[in-house]
Amino acid sequence: MKEDNDVSRIFLLNPDPRLLSEAHRSGVQVRSARVDPRDESALRPLLEEAAAAGLFVNPARALRLLAAPDAVQRLVRDNRLSPDAGAVSGAPRLAVETLTVHGMHQTVGITARTRYGLLSPAPLTEDTAAEVRAVVTALLDLTGYQYGPAHTGVTLTRRGPVITGCRAGLADDPIPELLRTAGGFDLAAGAVRVLAGKLVEAARPERFAAAVESSRPPGSAAMLPDVRFVPAPGARCPGHFVVWADSPAGAARRVTSLGALGAGEAS
Repeated sequence: MKEDNDVSRIFLLNPDPRLLSEAHRSGVQVRSARVDPRDESALRPLLEEAAAAGLFVNPARALRLLAAPDAVQRLVRDNRLSPDAGAVSGAPRLAVETLTVHGMHQTVGITARTRYGLLSPAPLTEDTAAEVRAVVTALLDLTGYQYGPAHTGVTLTRRGPVITGCRAGLADDPIPELLRTAGGFDLAAGAVRVLAGKLVEAARPERFAAAVESSRPPGSAAMLPDVRFVPAPGARCPGHFVVWADSPAGAARRVTSLGALGAGEAS
């Protein structure tokens, strides 16, 4: 480990605007580069230069693997990380957020994709949650991922959790807002911290947070108490309404009540 590293500086490959914004807010200097992460020969000199400057970087192979969905699936299959998926249609789907520092992976959020939208934390038994964390950690270990956030898709089958995809970087909105609402955890701030070589401590969720996609720009819903609107980048949809509740059932009721205000199925 580079214990004498200047923790006010980080390296970002193809920087996410959310990480740039958080780094600026917290006074962290950013060194960045843009390159196709699937091109390992182009990655290597950039990463070697950043490492020589005392910045924490990932191996080129790890970034190449995580940038290619087919490569992730081959790794899962060849190492028997997941059971034969079989028919997964209708099976529960999860989004798993991890932060990695010095090759140590910490799961900071597990979000369920429900019929009405997104729910965090996913209502899992302790044993199932442990299985999900273990398989995601095993995959990241195999890639050699060392620093930063990762977003992994998992489907729960009768034979166990099946990894459906994994990529380096932050989850798409509104998942970061769900983690903040449910437990006060700032995913972008945590990502900047691990990229600077520092450990993070995930907050234990104290309640549930749900998000439902809006088919129209926010109107009166934006004025309701305890309802947050998270705009979506691009033109695919206006964004998501985010609410909190004390239980999964309560979250379902709250987002259903927003139906007349433009709720739809989460992507």
